[in-house]
Amino acid sequence: MNDKVKKDQMDWEQLMAKESGNILYDEFDEGIRFIIMRGPVSLCAYIGIPIAHPLAGHNYDDLPVCAHGGLTYSSEGKGAWPEGYYWYGWDYAHSGDYCFYYDREPLVGRYDHSTDQKWLVEDVKEDSWSTLYDFKKLLRLTEKTKSNIK
Repeated sequence: MNDKVKKDQMDWEQLMAKESGNILYDEFDEGIRFIIMRGPVSLCAYIGIPIAHPLAGHNYDDLPVCAHGGLTYSSEGKGAWPEGYYWYGWDYAHSGDYCFYYDREPLVGRYDHSTDQKWLVEDVKEDSWSTLYDFKKLLRLTEKTKSNIK
């Protein structure tokens, strides 16, 4: 990849060439970490909560957060996910989303994916702003609740 091309400006073919687990965008904002990762079949977005925070360690189904296709992941950081955070994530491999493997293994005669959206990093960033906002509100709420209990 040309050094002058930022990771978050990659086109579909450049994303296809990346390996699963490659972090393509990494940002810290108001106490949380937001990453976009190349997953095995699509881009995935993750919110990292500091591991000692009271919002860390919950099952993703228990959080009242709206995300593209819903939250689908929660786990402590390890492997491709940076340590020191508890990660909540969602993917872009739902109905209407174009998956990486469609280019390698077309489902000839079964489905037409020509109108599905090919999510780029910039698209995921734009789509995720409301999810980030929800997490920031939850972060503040859990901090206030914890301080009220003391």
